[in-house]
Amino acid sequence: MAKSYEENLEEQTSTTTTAGTNKVVKKPPIEPAESSVHGREVIMNKQQQTQKEVVGDLEITRKITATETTEMEHKGTVQERVVKGPVQPSKPPVFTKKIQPCRVFENEQAKFEVEFDGEPMPTVKWYRENFPIKSSPDLQIHTFSGKSILIIRQVFVEDSAVFSCIAENRGGTAKCSANLVVEERRRAGKGGLTPPSFVNVIQSANVATGQLARFDAKVTGSKPMDVYWLKNGQKIQPSIKFKMLEEDNVYTLLIIEPFAEDSGRYECVAVNVAGEARCDADCVVQSPTKPDKPTTPGSEKPPHIIEKLKSQSVEEGSKVIFRCRIEGKPTPTARWLRGENIVKPSRYFQMTRQGEYYQLVISEAFPEDEGTYKCVAENKLGSIQTSAQLKVRPIENLDAPPTITALKDVSVTEGMPAQFKTTVTGKVKATSVQWFREGALIPETPDFQMIFDGNSAVLLIGTTYEEDSGVFTVRVTSSTGQVESSAKLTVKSKD
Repeated sequence: MAKSYEENLEEQTSTTTTAGTNKVVKKPPIEPAESSVHGREVIMNKQQQTQKEVVGDLEITRKITATETTEMEHKGTVQERVVKGPVQPSKPPVFTKKIQPCRVFENEQAKFEVEFDGEPMPTVKWYRENFPIKSSPDLQIHTFSGKSILIIRQVFVEDSAVFSCIAENRGGTAKCSANLVVEERRRAGKGGLTPPSFVNVIQSANVATGQLARFDAKVTGSKPMDVYWLKNGQKIQPSIKFKMLEEDNVYTLLIIEPFAEDSGRYECVAVNVAGEARCDADCVVQSPTKPDKPTTPGSEKPPHIIEKLKSQSVEEGSKVIFRCRIEGKPTPTARWLRGENIVKPSRYFQMTRQGEYYQLVISEAFPEDEGTYKCVAENKLGSIQTSAQLKVRPIENLDAPPTITALKDVSVTEGMPAQFKTTVTGKVKATSVQWFREGALIPETPDFQMIFDGNSAVLLIGTTYEEDSGVFTVRVTSSTGQVESSAKLTVKSKD
């Protein structure tokens, strides 16, 4: 084989001698062997937010889910040739920072950015759909050592498209793509005010103990606007641990040196007089794994369960936490399984250990997550397991409007107080309760007081007059609809 290879490195001609005659025989050229490599990577990014907008007497709730797709394509061609002299090495292009989806409002600036590597340094080209982009005052391309930026100075709704960046050198080709979504600005509401809206929502974070955790959200809407943060439903106050920043409509929450107890559900809420918007994400702080201390002979023991897993039944979309306590020396390592399949860490499944406590967190449970979950703990002396069932109940009809008990007719003597009362029930909390007399909205005054406490809605009339007689109506509104009930008030004269 080596001899054959060396012969191929000689000149492509050889001389043979027959009967005193020299004859030149040309060898056919060696065809290059060629193979290609083609790979594609698709990443989906899901953003969710809830918006509330006040329009007149109505409060509108919107639940917005945006799914954006990032594609990265790798192409490479390998050619094997027999050549003379040294061959310059090559390294195919690779994106060290991929293009990210961009969502902006019309008339704003949009920017895409990539970082890449390769040998020799790749050349970079930008495309909108399949059309190449040339640098211009409106579409500026800036490329320098290992980095390229595309800036679209002013975008319009029709500019929404898939933008791609291709890096190429003699070693191969790499491509990554992402969506540009240009949103039309919502018309201003009552009084020319625009309710808050998240351009970028916060993303879940998984950090080690002591490592900085950061949440960023970009919000638009009419000022003044109040933006605050919640952890597990409780408002966060600025402190040495929690820092809140704001710059160019980007609101940031920093968690300084977090510990396991800082894990939880974090929420960003933006409120102005026209409405509100909110988005949330999980923060998981991984506890450090302490090295096992050397054990003395006789002090080692196999894993032993102190606290078992507990079966759970939750509503679809709810968070689930499986927790158990296991002791042993050396400290056992744990594996989590669903049925016979290993549960792998992801943004939806996080496993942690703190001391003797082992925990599996499912950020959102769906029917397909039902089954038997096991925690298998083992050390060199043995293994043990504990299991529990997870049942996920489908969400009951949340589209049904609230229900209320019927108002009852009231008859009083002039000058006496009067009261209307109803009880509100429903899966979704009521957002407003309004009272009307003969179809006209009743403003709250010292004579007409409205109380909405828990499930009870009450209208108190401090002093009644004959002209107050009429039909009174209560209207209860939630995000799923509204319901009304009416009754008659009769005010009798003292005479």
